[in-house]
Amino acid sequence: MENHAFSELRLLNPLLLGVFLAANLGYYLSLSTVQFPWLAYIGAAVGLAIILILWIGKRSTLFIFGFFAATILNTLHYEWHHLF
Repeated sequence: MENHAFSELRLLNPLLLGVFLAANLGYYLSLSTVQFPWLAYIGAAVGLAIILILWIGKRSTLFIFGFFAATILNTLHYEWHHLF
Protein backbone atom coordinates (compact mmCIF):
# COMPACT_ATOMS: atom_id res chain seq x y z
CA MET A 1 0.00 0.00 0.00
CA GLU A 2 2.85 2.40 0.68
CA ASN A 3 4.14 2.01 -2.87
CA HIS A 4 0.70 2.91 -4.24
CA ALA A 5 0.49 6.02 -2.03
CA PHE A 6 3.93 7.20 -3.14
CA SER A 7 3.03 6.76 -6.80
CA GLU A 8 -0.19 8.75 -6.30
CA LEU A 9 1.72 11.55 -4.58
CA ARG A 10 4.31 11.51 -7.36
CA LEU A 11 1.49 12.08 -9.87
CA LEU A 12 -0.07 14.83 -7.77
CA ASN A 13 3.11 16.91 -7.42
CA PRO A 14 3.27 18.24 -11.03
CA LEU A 15 -0.42 19.12 -10.92
CA LEU A 16 -0.03 21.11 -7.71
CA LEU A 17 3.14 22.75 -9.01
CA GLY A 18 1.25 24.02 -12.07
CA VAL A 19 -1.56 25.39 -9.91
CA PHE A 20 0.93 27.03 -7.53
CA LEU A 21 2.92 28.69 -10.33
CA ALA A 22 -0.18 29.99 -12.10
CA ALA A 23 -1.62 31.35 -8.86
CA ASN A 24 1.61 33.13 -7.97
CA LEU A 25 1.96 34.61 -11.45
CA GLY A 26 -1.62 35.85 -11.36
CA TYR A 27 -1.17 37.37 -7.93
CA TYR A 28 2.03 39.11 -9.02
CA LEU A 29 0.36 40.50 -12.13
CA SER A 30 -2.60 41.75 -10.11
CA LEU A 31 -0.29 43.63 -7.74
CA SER A 32 2.10 45.04 -10.31
CA THR A 33 -0.44 46.44 -12.79
CA VAL A 34 -3.46 48.70 -12.47
CA GLN A 35 -5.65 46.65 -14.81
CA PHE A 36 -5.14 42.88 -14.82
CA PRO A 37 -3.44 41.79 -18.10
CA TRP A 38 -5.61 38.74 -18.72
CA LEU A 39 -4.52 38.28 -22.33
CA ALA A 40 -0.83 38.25 -21.39
CA TYR A 41 -1.60 35.87 -18.52
CA ILE A 42 -3.35 33.38 -20.79
CA GLY A 43 -0.65 33.86 -23.42
CA ALA A 44 2.03 32.97 -20.90
CA ALA A 45 0.18 29.75 -20.09
CA VAL A 46 -0.17 28.81 -23.74
CA GLY A 47 3.47 29.65 -24.46
CA LEU A 48 4.74 27.63 -21.51
CA ALA A 49 2.55 24.70 -22.56
CA ILE A 50 3.95 24.76 -26.10
CA ILE A 51 7.52 24.93 -24.83
CA LEU A 52 7.02 22.06 -22.39
CA ILE A 53 5.31 19.82 -24.93
CA LEU A 54 8.11 20.38 -27.44
CA TRP A 55 10.94 19.90 -24.93
CA ILE A 56 9.61 17.30 -22.51
CA GLY A 57 6.68 15.65 -24.25
CA LYS A 58 3.82 13.78 -22.64
CA ARG A 59 5.42 13.68 -19.20
CA SER A 60 4.29 17.25 -18.59
CA THR A 61 0.56 16.82 -19.25
CA LEU A 62 -0.47 16.99 -15.58
CA PHE A 63 1.57 20.14 -15.06
CA ILE A 64 0.05 21.75 -18.16
CA PHE A 65 -3.48 20.78 -17.12
CA GLY A 66 -3.01 22.26 -13.65
CA PHE A 67 -1.44 25.40 -15.09
CA PHE A 68 -4.28 25.91 -17.60
CA ALA A 69 -7.00 25.23 -15.04
CA ALA A 70 -5.51 27.66 -12.53
CA THR A 71 -4.95 30.24 -15.27
CA ILE A 72 -8.58 30.14 -16.36
CA LEU A 73 -9.88 30.24 -12.79
CA ASN A 74 -7.57 33.09 -11.80
CA THR A 75 -8.49 35.06 -14.92
CA LEU A 76 -12.15 34.73 -14.04
CA HIS A 77 -11.40 35.69 -10.45
CA TYR A 78 -9.42 38.83 -11.29
CA GLU A 79 -11.67 39.92 -14.18
CA TRP A 80 -15.05 39.10 -12.63
CA HIS A 81 -16.01 42.75 -12.05
CA HIS A 82 -15.22 43.59 -15.70
CA LEU A 83 -17.25 40.68 -17.07
CA PHE A 84 -20.50 41.48 -15.27
